[in-house]
Amino acid sequence: QIEKKADVVYAAAGLSGQGVIEAAAKAKIWAIGVDSDQYKQEALATYKDSILTSALKDINGAVFALAKSVEDGKPLTGTHTFDLKSDGVGLSDSNPKFAEVPGAEEAVEKAKAGIVDGSIKVATE
Repeated sequence: QIEKKADVVYAAAGLSGQGVIEAAAKAKIWAIGVDSDQYKQEALATYKDSILTSALKDINGAVFALAKSVEDGKPLTGTHTFDLKSDGVGLSDSNPKFAEVPGAEEAVEKAKAGIVDGSIKVATE
């Protein structure tokens, strides 16, 4: 992707995607982290200024919902979706440079609203 002049790279690989973030930093382009806020991860501190944002999964929220359901005597069963509508996923904004990208925050909010209201269709499998 970098050789083809990508402005931003993303690898859905958690911390094992560190090589992508390192390569982005060396190429002086943006990387997007995944799963947790990789801008804040100590293992990536050297490259954090190249991590524009991270695609987040709120695992804590899902675990809490399960624990609460057991405590309430009504354990969750089956498939449960923790999505944008339920704040089960999102983007980090730890890197102050994210706010400096013209139109980025507005585009993210517009996309989120469209996904939640169904006007933007996304693949679920």
